[in-house]
Amino acid sequence: MSETLPPVSIDLFGVQRIRLTEVEAPPLSPEDESARDCVWDMAVQANPPLFDGPVVACAGLGWAGLRTLRLSWVRVTYRHHALRRVPGATALPSLFVNVVQPTDDGRVLVSRMSPSTAAPGRRQLPGGSVEPPQDGEVLDEAALRGQAARELVEEMGIDIPPTRCGCGLLPVGRTAASA
Repeated sequence: MSETLPPVSIDLFGVQRIRLTEVEAPPLSPEDESARDCVWDMAVQANPPLFDGPVVACAGLGWAGLRTLRLSWVRVTYRHHALRRVPGATALPSLFVNVVQPTDDGRVLVSRMSPSTAAPGRRQLPGGSVEPPQDGEVLDEAALRGQAARELVEEMGIDIPPTRCGCGLLPVGRTAASA
């Protein structure tokens, strides 16, 4: 089955602040839910280390005032992303943190995805899916910096304080034209 993604479009916004707002996930039809589960089960059979842990998906982008971008997000699990391989279904795009970490000599660190991932061997910036906050915590720019710092430790063994990580968001699989 081939992956169905929207056409690629890139926009640059003059954003000074990002406001993250949790919303309810849109309901799935019973047919899409069943097809998603079937695709997920096949993916796990092909790659047993896959796990259905909690992640954040982007539900929408919009302006919340002058130079403030509002990003609506929902709690899903990795299984949700199997909808990308269900013809006619709509999967919400993933929300990732990535780290552009310069070295002392001006180069940038790039990692290679492990064999247990969806794209083994692919080169990418260190990073990963955003995880939803625990009860009583919020998802904001400071939390995203903390997740970026955690990814840098997990993937590269480099431990830097979250305050040294810049904050940038990329909802993968969605165009920014709706913002």
